Amino acid sequence: MKIAEDLIGGIKELLADAHKLSKQNIPLAISITEKALFKSQKIKEKNIIHADALNQLSLLQRKNKEYATARSLAERAQAISINIDYDRGRGDACYNLGTIFKAQGKFSDALPHFIEAINHYESIQNKNFHSKSLCLLGNIYEKFQDFKNAKIAYEKALDEAEALKNENLISDIYLNLASVNLKIDRISKASYLIEKSIKLKAKLDQKEKLANAHYVAGKIKSKSGDLKTAEEYFKTAISLYSEGDFKDGLVECMEKLGGVYIQEEKIKEAILLLEDAAEIAEKMDLKNSLFKCHHLLFRCFKSINTSKALFHLEEYVRLKEETNQLYIQNLVNGYEIISQLEDLEKESEIEQERASIIEKKNTELDSFFYRVSHDLKGPIASLLGLSDLADKDIKDAEARQYFKMYDHQIRRLNMIVMELINITELNYKDIKLTLINFYEIVDNCISAYTYLPNYSKISFSIDIESNLSFKSEWYIINTILQNLIENSIKYIDAEKDQPRVEISIFKKKELINIKVSDNGEGIDEKYHSKIFDMFYRASENASGTGLGLFIMKRAIERLKGEVSVESEKNVGSTFLVKIPITH
Repeated sequence: MKIAEDLIGGIKELLADAHKLSKQNIPLAISITEKALFKSQKIKEKNIIHADALNQLSLLQRKNKEYATARSLAERAQAISINIDYDRGRGDACYNLGTIFKAQGKFSDALPHFIEAINHYESIQNKNFHSKSLCLLGNIYEKFQDFKNAKIAYEKALDEAEALKNENLISDIYLNLASVNLKIDRISKASYLIEKSIKLKAKLDQKEKLANAHYVAGKIKSKSGDLKTAEEYFKTAISLYSEGDFKDGLVECMEKLGGVYIQEEKIKEAILLLEDAAEIAEKMDLKNSLFKCHHLLFRCFKSINTSKALFHLEEYVRLKEETNQLYIQNLVNGYEIISQLEDLEKESEIEQERASIIEKKNTELDSFFYRVSHDLKGPIASLLGLSDLADKDIKDAEARQYFKMYDHQIRRLNMIVMELINITELNYKDIKLTLINFYEIVDNCISAYTYLPNYSKISFSIDIESNLSFKSEWYIINTILQNLIENSIKYIDAEKDQPRVEISIFKKKELINIKVSDNGEGIDEKYHSKIFDMFYRASENASGTGLGLFIMKRAIERLKGEVSVESEKNVGSTFLVKIPITH
């Protein structure tokens, strides 16, 4: 235990070191995080530290533009977090997946991940990442030109960021809100917000984001007609983008400055700038910026060089069509997802209400069974005792025949009551995990049914995976195996040359699989959906209570497992039970 704690402590230190380094040296941060992840593999039981290491590495690989690797890591972190019920891990994984898809321009894919991240962060009251996720959700709405919802998301994010006094996040949101207000023609509001953002970004010394703020300020001034001030803002942004080698922002800014030069009738300066921008955009496959550059170059050349003007016009039309198709597809996909999420939310509310009603009724039913069964247990025990006494005294042959019928019904009633008690005990027994010895349980279950007719004809095959270590509730596992084995023995086909029952138990992934097959009577397919119902008996030869499989299913559900059946009339049956190891 001490070794595991020391190991986890060491991994946490590595992750913290990598996080600090990530702002200056991403490759080194990746290397240290990979080392932490490798160390975490020494801990057999998957836990929080595995999810945290995978999420951190995913974030770093996304910053390194290794999107496929980043996505795979985030999905692994998500799977572990779901398995161990770790909301922070699930939130971080969704956040990472959203930012990965956003960076790739797959906005409709990013949308549901940001919404899910927001829900997880809200549930654990992580206001910092909740605010960041809201901000990114606003970015996605902006891409869909849904400025109303974008503004709502940004304003919610700003409230939280101001409460946290997170200047970095506040300055980001000012920048985003300035951009949205510009798009809805609220120029004075946009100007006010962008100046606040520029002051904070300069104070925080964030070159790329300061460049973004100057770029947006240039667009605001350009739209208001102040071309000289717009030119100054764009030139400052280009200088900052160039210093940091931020080519995406650089191209957009060059294209906007080219537009200002055209308005100022500085055609030569515009052509030189826009041709450079188009060259960079083509190399980086920035189609949105590229078609805008071609459109502006067409305007530059249309009065001085017809052939060049036509070339740029053709390129503009071709690229604009491609970009529009992609935009429309993203828009349609995005709103389909929003609609689906809203429908799912409504369905979830209805389902939760229904589940609550069912749970209440089940509790009431269990309580009723428990009370009635225990009330009947005493009188039935007395009747069985009297039956044993009467059996010794009755000598008349006809009377004994009637007595046997009476005794059979009393014992059947006793069996039903005991099984009803078993059902309620499945829910009310305390959970006590013990190491399960499958060999012992299977052997005891088989031996317990030697009294059943035709038992001696059956050939048993037992295959249990060696060194299978599994802790669970002995009582529940015994109930499951007992019912499966009893059914296979009871419903054998004695007419067959070699009746057989095959039992195999093995681990697959994180599941214990219990498989019991026989070549007995089998069950008609039309009854498959009913055999786990209370008091249901599919066979005409059934002598039981019809509660065995119902009890077994309840037992499996207690362990968060599932059961399936494959059966054919006169061929045989196979029951497969899967129990999660981490139940």
